[in-house]
Amino acid sequence: MTPLHYHAGPPVRLGDRVRWGSEAQGTVVVMIAEQTALSGYVAAEWGYLICGCMISVDAVGLFHYEAEGLAHDANLVLLVRA
Repeated sequence: MTPLHYHAGPPVRLGDRVRWGSEAQGTVVVMIAEQTALSGYVAAEWGYLICGCMISVDAVGLFHYEAEGLAHDANLVLLVRA
């Protein structure tokens, strides 16, 4: 399992608040490999994806990110550590 890190380097943690793009904000709601999820989400529902995390972007919906995508996406920025 490849550890998940934001483009700037910090590790991704369940509950982190992020900025996606110039204005959208969201929350890391599921850590897939760890099978952990915030209340209201079920980690097992995403187990078929094997790795990565699910981010709920306000007013847009859920997005799946794998380690490589997170590391290269400079538009996804950690705002508040969980």
